[in-house]
Formats: sequence, structure tokens, C-alpha cells
Amino acid sequence: MQTCLFGPRESKKAMLYSDIGRLNCNVSYTTFATPVRGQGSDHKEFSSMLHKALEGAIILETFPKTTVDVFALVLESGGSDLPVVISCASLALADAGIMMYDLVTSVSVSGLGKNLVIDPILEEESYQDGSLMLTCMPSRYEVTQLTITGEWSTPKINEGMQICLDACSKLAVVMRACLKGPDSTLEE
Repeated sequence: MQTCLFGPRESKKAMLYSDIGRLNCNVSYTTFATPVRGQGSDHKEFSSMLHKALEGAIILETFPKTTVDVFALVLESGGSDLPVVISCASLALADAGIMMYDLVTSVSVSGLGKNLVIDPILEEESYQDGSLMLTCMPSRYEVTQLTITGEWSTPKINEGMQICLDACSKLAVVMRACLKGPDSTLEE
């Protein structure tokens, strides 16, 4: 996956003054990203969900009258694409120095019968009874997005959410280590 970030830059809608900045997100797939050629060229729903996941973490007040554009291009789809896109975009924003309350991590779980599978591959997604995707700011223990498809019992939702929250916390440690540099893993 490739993530590009542009901004903050002057908003095209600069005539309308705003005390807060704007975030634009676009998720697209290469024509060869999925097993079925040309299946995933553009995902407006994924773009909207990426925006929703990130907007609460970015301190938009720090860049009034400007826009930050996040473009994510999926080069190869292996399953659990949206959580990967969200986590990578968050990492790109932090690396670019965009002020954020916390990193945003995302993990998905698929229900396969009585089993829960974390970050399912494409084949597992095709057999799933339902899926649960959780996006959060782990240091704040704050969920920014929760998406559930299929039929889930309340205990299974609770179990799936706990699995995702634990995985998001672990992912945040790895993401922070990447931001600090290669020597940072030796200190921990």
C-alpha cells in the first residue's frame, strides 16, 4: 500500500474563512490489486470511513483555512484492507508532523462459525459470517469508529471488541517505534 499526504496547504475554498482545517481522504485500488482484475478501482465508502476514522484524531484547529489531503493507494489486496489503510494513513500524518491527539490504529475481526479470526485474509473474508472493525486512539482508550456487519450476539461483540482493542494497543507500540526510528526498539 502507498500513502501520500499533501498539506497543510491553502484551501481551495479559502474565500470561506474557517477556524479549523479540512481533511480530505481518498482511497483507491490499482487495477491489479485484487484477484479479479479491475474489481477495486475506487472505493468512496472506504474514503469516507478513512475520513471518519482520522478526523477526530487530528487537531484541525492548528491549521485554519488550510487543507490536508490523504491519498491511499492499495497495490495488493490481501484482506483487511481498510484497517491497514487507516493505520498507515495515521502513521503518515504523524510522520509529516500533523498535530494529532493520538495515533489511530485499526483492526478487524471476522466471525467464522464460533471462531473469531483477527485480520482475516481474503479467503477468510469470503467465508465469514460477519465482521467487526474497530478504530481507536489507544493512548486515550477512545474508539473513533466501530463497524459491524452480519449477525453478532452481544457476548461475541464484546469478545471481538476486546480482541480488537488489545491488538490496537499492540499495534500502536509498533507504530510509535517506527516513528522514533530503528534504534528505538533496542530501548524498550
